[in-house]
Amino acid sequence: MGEAIATILPTAITLEIKQSPTEIAKAIAPEMAIAIQEQIRLDPDSIAKTLGPEMGEAIKTQIRVEQDAMVDALYPVIGSTISKYMVELVKTINDKVESAFSIEGIKRKIRAKIQGVSEAELILQEAVNYEVQAVFLIHKASGLVIREVHPSLELRLEADMLAGLLTAIRSFVNEGIVQPGEFSELHQIEYDASQIILEVAGYCYIAAVVKGAPSKQFTQRLKKTLSRIVLKYGKLIAVYDGNPATIPNAVELLLEKLTKTETREKSSKPPYALLFIVACLLAIWGFVIYRSIRADRIESQTANALDAEPELSIYRIVPEVRGDRLTLTGRVPNQYLKGKAGNIAAVVAPNLNLNNQITAVNVPADPVQTAGEVERVTWIFNQKDGIAITSQHDYGTKTVTLEGIVPDFNDAEEITQAFEKIPGVETVTNIVQIRPILETRIYFESGSTQFSSPDIVSQLRAIRQFLDRNPKVYLRIIGHTDYKGPQAKNQMLGMQRARLIEQALLAEQINPARLQVISSPKLPPGVTPDHPLWLSRCVRFEVFVPPNQFSDQ
Repeated sequence: MGEAIATILPTAITLEIKQSPTEIAKAIAPEMAIAIQEQIRLDPDSIAKTLGPEMGEAIKTQIRVEQDAMVDALYPVIGSTISKYMVELVKTINDKVESAFSIEGIKRKIRAKIQGVSEAELILQEAVNYEVQAVFLIHKASGLVIREVHPSLELRLEADMLAGLLTAIRSFVNEGIVQPGEFSELHQIEYDASQIILEVAGYCYIAAVVKGAPSKQFTQRLKKTLSRIVLKYGKLIAVYDGNPATIPNAVELLLEKLTKTETREKSSKPPYALLFIVACLLAIWGFVIYRSIRADRIESQTANALDAEPELSIYRIVPEVRGDRLTLTGRVPNQYLKGKAGNIAAVVAPNLNLNNQITAVNVPADPVQTAGEVERVTWIFNQKDGIAITSQHDYGTKTVTLEGIVPDFNDAEEITQAFEKIPGVETVTNIVQIRPILETRIYFESGSTQFSSPDIVSQLRAIRQFLDRNPKVYLRIIGHTDYKGPQAKNQMLGMQRARLIEQALLAEQINPARLQVISSPKLPPGVTPDHPLWLSRCVRFEVFVPPNQFSDQ
């Protein structure tokens, strides 16, 4: 009976499956499950060897025929496993986050900075250690496996089944999810505690089966390896027809390097990176302290220099140093004082950039203080030799008018600038005159007071006219002699000659208060011992302005 039925049974079952697949599945499924379970108990290796290839082909065929059904069938099992794994992973990460401010947390922050990754990524890497279980190089168009590498001899994945599955999923994503006209690539598939990482380039792609969460460095290595393979062996891969012999073994060696994951061994060496960071922090801290001390010193020196200036000491000017810039702030009544404060600060700190932010508020000056300052400046200049000036201050027009005599033009300019700086003075009218010079000389005979000049009368008249034209000046009459004879006698003779000229000028109706008589033992200016002696026997004149000449004006 068995022999008779055995020959027709396969044909009958095949026909029944085609006609009524659901009924035949319900009828056979319980018996097949019991039979497979019993066979696994008796000989687990044989059932795996027998069913493995067939199941792989069946899965690949089913994926090509009906992808949606395979997804619906596998999702509940895979989804529950992933959910359980994620709960454990989140708990581990939570423990890491809670210890963020502990010593270990601080060390982790430093390691993250050194490795150039975020602290979150480092926590994930510590929570999930990864292991590369297999690496496959797959032809992109056909789904054929070009090379495969399994680090463990005990665990070998079905390459053809995985390649068919990945090829089907890639096709499904591009055909069913991506918008028409666009193209996208699948980069990662997660299942249970593992994941498949894909990198696509050229006519092939790499699929790395990894247990756990791989590091960022592993992903970079994956991309670089695929790039090297495509650049060097791209043409051979493009025409790959399933014959492994057409692909060099060097490809497999490159894939094997990917299975060697990074190891972090604890070293007994000192933490040089940590020491370097600490040293840098200390150097920065020391530099900041040095800059702060330097800034305080410059600010103090500038403040002292400003306080030492009488015109600025009554105003509150604040110096502040930031970096290489010295900033002055405060209020002064005019632009002159603002500029003066800036000049003082520039002298104290010549190597810093000056930022003068002082405000010139132009406060109306007190008329009493202005008048007093005008009198004070006038008195100061009148103490100088050869200067005799008067000043008239009009507060209504804020004008000062200056008259008098000064030795030269530079003195006149200096006087004008000094009055312009007085608060409350806007205009200075300077009509001072340059002190006149009287170059007349009257000569005498040797050893006597007898005139040798033939035109003595006209000379005396010219001197009187000079004094009339310059009523503010005085005249110093100086008698000279040659260097022959005793010095005491010459000194007396010089005085006699000067007295003689004084009497002659008094006869010309000149005020005696404006005349001063002296004798000098020196040679007259411009005369040397090489010159003729008669040039030394003379009376010369110096124009001068006595001190306080204009003090009552």
